[in-house]
Amino acid sequence: MDKEKLVKEAELFMRNNVPKTRPKEAYFRHVLGARKYALQLAELYNADKFVLEMAALLHDVGADAGTVHAHESARISKQFLSGLEMPEEIKEKIVKCIETHSMGSKTETIEQQIMQDADGIIFLEDTYKCYFERQKEIFPFEEARKASLEKVKGMTNKIKTEKGIKLAKKFLETASEYIKSAS
Repeated sequence: MDKEKLVKEAELFMRNNVPKTRPKEAYFRHVLGARKYALQLAELYNADKFVLEMAALLHDVGADAGTVHAHESARISKQFLSGLEMPEEIKEKIVKCIETHSMGSKTETIEQQIMQDADGIIFLEDTYKCYFERQKEIFPFEEARKASLEKVKGMTNKIKTEKGIKLAKKFLETASEYIKSAS
């Protein structure tokens, strides 16, 4: 199994399948940031880097589905992975990481928790701005602010590894303050 080639194929798939509801550059920053944090945490927790890198690259391909996007992303990813040469067990691990990356999902493995953490950390570092802007387009300003602060809180709460919490704390105050002080 040529892991490097498979990762390149997954990245190309991600770049060619940007959800219509996401600005392209913000989407790339989010996905590539999730990959960066997933790999950092994988190193610290001796987790499967290949599974996490693949899952991070594919975790939001179904983002247009809104609140059920994790399941849609898992469905799309499973279809994509079916055309790749790798053991079924690894494909299942990747899909399960994608399926459980959202807030409120129960994780069963360190890889699944790391995927949740990585998604939360990049949200707190960067994605919160795009999320807040999108909320302002949909809702009155104060409602958008409230929803965005709730999202920041939810993303913070889904981060469970000790090292993930430490990373997230570096960004939490900035994200919250940005939203609170916006006018």
